[in-house]
Amino acid sequence: MKKFVIALGMAAAIAAGTLSVSAENFWKYSDTITIDMDETKVKQTTNGHEILSFVAVEAIEGGTCTYTYAYDRTAGTITVVEMEKETKSLHYTSNFTPASINSRNPVIRQRAKMAEDVYQRKVNKKK
Repeated sequence: MKKFVIALGMAAAIAAGTLSVSAENFWKYSDTITIDMDETKVKQTTNGHEILSFVAVEAIEGGTCTYTYAYDRTAGTITVVEMEKETKSLHYTSNFTPASINSRNPVIRQRAKMAEDVYQRKVNKKK
């Protein structure tokens, strides 16, 4: 529910043209994708894996598509834990299995690059 409220607020702000993207909170990663850096987390698992989790909201025609990602830097995988697409006439969620960041699939490679960019921004902010 929290992601839904964030997504709606961001979509409304983007649609109204009033979203002030700040380096401290919202990062406008691209023309259509915004990431709330305050919601981005990096953690170590008990088996030594470093995991980045973050939410990216993509503005699409008539709505938003909210992606929750898990980027396992140790295993070299990116996972869409949840994808929620919402427009006036459509609402659904889906998820995907982990994929290697070295995949030949250009979509997976773009997601992996975005995840690494988010990771670097998050880690460098802490220093």
